[in-house]
Amino acid sequence: MSASWDEFARTCADVLRARGEVRPIILDEKRDRLVVGDPSGPVSFIHLIHARTEWEAAPLGARPRVLHRRFWSSIRNETAANTEQVLRGVLPRVRDRAWFSAVRRQAELELGADESAIDEVMLPFSAINDELAAHLAYELPSSVTEIGPDRLNAWGLTFNDLYERAKDNLRAASQAPWEEATPGVFVSPFHDSLDATRIVLPELFTAMKLKGKPVFLAPTHDIVFVTGDDDAEGLQQVAVWTEEALLEPRAHSAIAYRLVDGKWERWLPAKGHPAFAKLKLLALQTTASAYSRQKEVLEALLESNGHEILVATLRAFRAPSGDVFTACAWQDGLEALLPQTDRIDFVRPGPGNTPSAAKVWSTSFDIARKTLGDLMQPIGDLPERWRVKGFPTDSQLEQMALEGKI
Repeated sequence: MSASWDEFARTCADVLRARGEVRPIILDEKRDRLVVGDPSGPVSFIHLIHARTEWEAAPLGARPRVLHRRFWSSIRNETAANTEQVLRGVLPRVRDRAWFSAVRRQAELELGADESAIDEVMLPFSAINDELAAHLAYELPSSVTEIGPDRLNAWGLTFNDLYERAKDNLRAASQAPWEEATPGVFVSPFHDSLDATRIVLPELFTAMKLKGKPVFLAPTHDIVFVTGDDDAEGLQQVAVWTEEALLEPRAHSAIAYRLVDGKWERWLPAKGHPAFAKLKLLALQTTASAYSRQKEVLEALLESNGHEILVATLRAFRAPSGDVFTACAWQDGLEALLPQTDRIDFVRPGPGNTPSAAKVWSTSFDIARKTLGDLMQPIGDLPERWRVKGFPTDSQLEQMALEGKI
C-alpha cells in the first residue's frame, strides 16, 4: 500500500534527522517539498516528487538507501569537517548544466532578485562542455556534503584548487579495469554513483581498444557505456543498452559525447548511420526532460512576479521520411518563452480563436533567428529559451516559410 504524502514526508524527515540534520524541517504541502532551516536564515528546499517515485519503485529493503542517497547533499550537522578531512574526501560530481540553471531560477523564486543572496546558495562548478558541469562534494564515514561558497570561504580554499584535488581522489578510486561487455564496447565497473562523473578524467578512455575516438554515454550515474565512433555495431549496442538503462529510477543523460583532443563534444553519427535514429531520439529525450523541468520552475517564477508570459512546450514529431524533429508554436498576440527547436510554427488565430480558422506558417529556427532579430531574445537559461514579443509581418512569414521548410 502506498504511503500518504504526510507519511512519506515524515519518513523523509526521519532520514534527515538520522543523518545528523539539526535544523527545523517543515513540510510545504503546496509545492510537495520539505523546507529545512530557520525561515529567518538560509534554508534548503528538498523536493519530494521524484524521490517518492524512486522510493515507491524500490524493494522495501532498499527504500532507506534511496532516501539516504537522495538527501545526502541537503544535510547540515553540527560537526564541521576540517580542511585535512576535506582534502582526503573531496570528489567531483557531474550534473547536466540545465540542473544548475533550474536551481538558480528556483533560488530566484525563493530569494527574489537579490543576486548576491542567490550566489551564496549556488554551487560553484566547472563546465565540461555545453551540457555538463562538475561541482564538489566531500565524503566522510557517515555523510556526504556538497561544497558551496560558504564552505570554501570557511576553509580558505579556492574552487579550482579543490577541484584538482577532487579529480586526483577520483583518479585514485578509478583503477579497476573496465569490463568489455562485447568486442569494442566497455561498461564501467565501479557502481559507486560516480561512474558518470569519470567523464572528468579523459585519460581513462584513451587507452581503451576502440574503433575510432571514444564515445561516452551515461544513462545513469552508475552506468557508463563506451565504444568507438567508427564502430557501427558497438554504437547500435550502446544505443539499445542506454534505452534500457533509462528505465532505471536514477536516469542521468542519454546524450552521446565524443572525445576530441581531450575535450568531450556532444555527438551524433552521420545521418543514415544505423545508430543515428536511436541515438538522436535518446538525446532528444534528455533535452525534452530538461525543458520540462525548466518549464515548471519558470512558470512558478513568472506567476509569483505577476507576469503573464507563456512558457511554450517543446513538441516532437516524426516526418514522413521517418526523421524525428522538434517544434514549438509562436502565437500572434502572446508574449512567450520558446524552447530552441528545429521548427517554429507561427500561428495567427482566426475569428473567435477557433483552431480550424487559424493560419499557420512554419520555418526552421535558424531562419527565424536570422530574419526576426530583436523579436527573439535569449534569456540565458540552459537549455536556452527565447523571449518573443510581437509577430512577424505577412511578407516575413511567407519568406521564412519558403526559406526554412522542414
